[in-house]
Amino acid sequence: MVEITFTSPSYLWILAIVPFLIIIHFFTLKQSRAAVIKFSNFEAIERVARGEVLGTSYRGLLKNKNLGLLFLRALVYCLLILSVAGTTIWYSGKTSDFDYVFAIDSSASMLADDFIPTRLEAAKETAGEFVNLVPSGAKIGVLTFASTSLIELRPTSDFQEVSYAIANVGPQETGGTAVGDAIVTSTNLFNSNKSKAIILITDGRSNVGVDPDVAIQYAKQNDVTIHTIGVATKEGGNVSSLRLLSTLDEDFLRRISEETNGKSFIATSVQNLTNAFREIASSTEKILSLNISWILLISAIVLLGFEWILINTTYKTIP
Repeated sequence: MVEITFTSPSYLWILAIVPFLIIIHFFTLKQSRAAVIKFSNFEAIERVARGEVLGTSYRGLLKNKNLGLLFLRALVYCLLILSVAGTTIWYSGKTSDFDYVFAIDSSASMLADDFIPTRLEAAKETAGEFVNLVPSGAKIGVLTFASTSLIELRPTSDFQEVSYAIANVGPQETGGTAVGDAIVTSTNLFNSNKSKAIILITDGRSNVGVDPDVAIQYAKQNDVTIHTIGVATKEGGNVSSLRLLSTLDEDFLRRISEETNGKSFIATSVQNLTNAFREIASSTEKILSLNISWILLISAIVLLGFEWILINTTYKTIP
């Protein structure tokens, strides 16, 4: 996966001026040609005035002075604007050093009975097993969310404390499921330079709080990978206290993972949950970013120097 983003995209509007600059270039060229004195043996005077490049006449793509200068200047202009806009390339890379935050849905829908005894209890049990699968140097945090996010444990390398925090997760009495809030809060919990991954465990129906699309972009900007685990059977489960049938929003969870280079799992059984955690623990891919603004700036400066050389050699004006 390769994606290009801009930290200051508003500057890209300036690129709209390029076509007008090209039009102005040809218009002024036409006006200047009308005033030029035409020599009967122009090529001979040209050779005398500026000589030959490296002992031979130049026959390259930039032979036409007007088109050559127009191309170089337009390219320099575009590179400068892209540099100011903060051009960033995102791509997939491998790493073996991750910190994790469990974001566990504790809303009422996670009390559905399609898992025994409930979705929440099954998720807690298998999440506790995940702790034994990650390297000892990793840090793990725990967060729960319903209509709001609650930090149960900040990232720590004390796995016994992590297991205790997961085991004591309980359902929240408030209504709603704020997936966007959970992503933003989890992202803010990371405080190291290691690779970062959120394990989002939910039935995937966000209906309150921060717009999930905004939250996804926030996670991407902070180089956070999001693995999603949807906990529900295809038939759904009944939530007795609410008298409703809760089903899974698979497309929503898949989109979160795809946009952050994570993995998406649909767990229809406890064994599926266990397999999902094992695969996440062995995952080595994350999203890497490269800000190429400085590369574009240096390229523009080099091209300006190249233009100066051409103006004083191949493109030198005849007296």
